[in-house]
Amino acid sequence: SSGINAEYGAMSIPFLLLWATVHCVHKVAIVGGGIGGTSTAHFLRDMFGDDIEITLFEPGEVGGRVRKVTIGGKKFDSGASIIHSANRYAVKLTEQVGLTREDLDSKDGGTGFYDGKEFVLTLNGGMADKMKLLGRYGFGLRGLLSEGTELINRLDRIYCLQSHKVGFTTVADLLNTTHHSFLPLASVTMGTHLTKKGVSKLIQDELVSAALHTNYNQGLSVNGFVGFVSLAGGMVGSLWRVKEGNYELPKRLLETSGAAVLAEKVVSVTKTLEGKFTVKTDASANDYDAVVIATPLHNSGIILDTPTPTKRPFQRTVATFVEGTLRDLVPGSSNPSDILTTASPSQPFFSSIGFKGRSESGERIYKVFTKEPMSDAQIEELFVSVRDVKVVDWYAYPHYNTSLPLPDFELDKGLYHLNAIEHAASAIEMSCIGGRNVANLVWTYLTGATGPNPEGICRDGKVEL
Repeated sequence: SSGINAEYGAMSIPFLLLWATVHCVHKVAIVGGGIGGTSTAHFLRDMFGDDIEITLFEPGEVGGRVRKVTIGGKKFDSGASIIHSANRYAVKLTEQVGLTREDLDSKDGGTGFYDGKEFVLTLNGGMADKMKLLGRYGFGLRGLLSEGTELINRLDRIYCLQSHKVGFTTVADLLNTTHHSFLPLASVTMGTHLTKKGVSKLIQDELVSAALHTNYNQGLSVNGFVGFVSLAGGMVGSLWRVKEGNYELPKRLLETSGAAVLAEKVVSVTKTLEGKFTVKTDASANDYDAVVIATPLHNSGIILDTPTPTKRPFQRTVATFVEGTLRDLVPGSSNPSDILTTASPSQPFFSSIGFKGRSESGERIYKVFTKEPMSDAQIEELFVSVRDVKVVDWYAYPHYNTSLPLPDFELDKGLYHLNAIEHAASAIEMSCIGGRNVANLVWTYLTGATGPNPEGICRDGKVEL
């Protein structure tokens, strides 16, 4: 008996040494706790299992720009409030973390397109809408709908590529490899692209501009790729939200990832002589094998010892939640539930007004999007009575400018900027795509594995996650 134990013990020593050599736990830091950072943590845990130690730095509330506001005793999404049925990551992640999808049905009262003087079009979600659209725009919508539907279908290829652990070091490569039409589309303004395609000025000024105003607080000068992302909800598929609140998704992703959370502000990320990265905060400094920056760099204040990416402006967006009674914008005509603004000489100071629900006391609650905080006079101009007001003022998405080249994900080997993807288009799903991309880059960097040639795979239309 003792001889057997001695033999087993002698044999186990080299085995344990071999295991200790092979079984390496990688230390990865994620800077930022929005949907991008938390989805990255989820993807990394899924890919590495127990072979990774994830630390996420977030000095504020987890969720970033996917946030909530409480008014009238109820909670509402203040940003990133709508998700498309074709958003495969958002759909799957919502299910995986135990949250519930809730379809967004057409509201009673419909959607009105307001030019500052009158509602040029009102849609109620029924068959009559098709006749209204045909009567106002003729058959000019067919080409726009066809191209938008094609873009959504073509975007499916990225999910297949990412399931094979393919990672892209630049946003341009990600777009171009997913489909050859994406990069040229992202390099020209939406207005220029639509005009070249023969889309009428009326369609551009009304339907397209209204979607851009409410989704990005910008107009036809955005790039064509983000322009079609903005239009997706009205073209094909359906819209939904997380029943428990979209703001719950990043929180659940963080919980299930098992990442350690430090409520510290990162001030610098520098590379050591040994090839690791020192993440210095206002309270500590630690070394990591790889770092993912999952926050916009324009206002982060983070000092890097790599060449700093070009500063890019972000679009200020103010969401004003009002518990009260909205005036009839057109005297003698009741307001639709959702009010979108068109591009016109009389364009109002707000980008959109949406009815969000009722307070605990039964009062109506509206969300008003503007580019600047509303004055008391402007609130009084819109509302007959006001019971409460809550304001969320933030730089929500890039101010899209086609004169600047798309940025890089890879700032250095082992150092990645997830939010580079926003400069192609900003949305919950785009952040998740960016999160999976940098997770794949981290995987390749830390394991030394080489993925397949993306040109030779994912051509059959099959999608895996």
